[in-house]
Amino acid sequence: MKEKKYEDYTREEFENLSYNKREELRTNYEIRKFTKRALIIIVVIFLLITLFNSITTVPTGYVGVKTRFGKVQETTIQEGLNFKVPFIEKIVKIDCRTQKTEYTMEASSKDLQKVSNIKIAVNYSVDKQKANILYKEIGKDFNTVVVEPSIYESMKSAIANYTAEELVTKRQEVSNLAQETLTNKLKENGINVLALNLIDLSFSAEFDQAIENKQIVEQQTQQAQYELEKAKIENEKKIENAKAEAEVMRQQNEQITEQTLRLKELENQAKMIEKWNGVLPTTVTDEVLSILNK
Repeated sequence: MKEKKYEDYTREEFENLSYNKREELRTNYEIRKFTKRALIIIVVIFLLITLFNSITTVPTGYVGVKTRFGKVQETTIQEGLNFKVPFIEKIVKIDCRTQKTEYTMEASSKDLQKVSNIKIAVNYSVDKQKANILYKEIGKDFNTVVVEPSIYESMKSAIANYTAEELVTKRQEVSNLAQETLTNKLKENGINVLALNLIDLSFSAEFDQAIENKQIVEQQTQQAQYELEKAKIENEKKIENAKAEAEVMRQQNEQITEQTLRLKELENQAKMIEKWNGVLPTTVTDEVLSILNK
């Protein structure tokens, strides 16, 4: 026969039981009551945990990579509130916003000059459509695993194409070449290179001195050429002035010569008139006619 529980007794029946029996029934009742409440609490907690594990939020600028039993799925989840299978699926959030990173490195130029303290800044972002592939093949630490080594390699490759002097005068060209190389390296992993800037670089003290000396020589050469051109122009002006003065003198000499001849002619005519005895010549020459016409 099934034993009666505490709640099955009437008050009169319960009072007729022995003290030990009553205490035993009360204790069992309290245990069952506590156990029932504990089970309810456990079930509620489990349901809440299940609910929370079924919902995930992807922040703005991120993309969610879904894994199921540790296996990366082909689809990704976008920004906002999303649902997943609790305890089975996991969402890994990948930052797809523009990220900026700066590095300092060393390299060698085309003419084997050591270039030290090369400071570069790179802006890049993760392609949302390829974030799951990036996580599957590399993981979340892709900056250390693939981005940083690719930046070093691309920058060294670009610098090796220019002499030390060209690195100073063609800095933007060097940056563009390094960015192009880096873009080709990272796009396969789903990483977009947005900008690469060569901020600063320096050379050995000996090379800096050589560059300074060369600049001094170039400045002196330019100054000498300027002075030579200036002297040449001044000489040309003097020559032109001399030619102009010579032309003036030539014209003056011609004028003086014509006047002198005319004066001489008039003097000769005067002498002939003085010598004339008043008798007309029997023969009239051009000279005589010219005298008579005066």
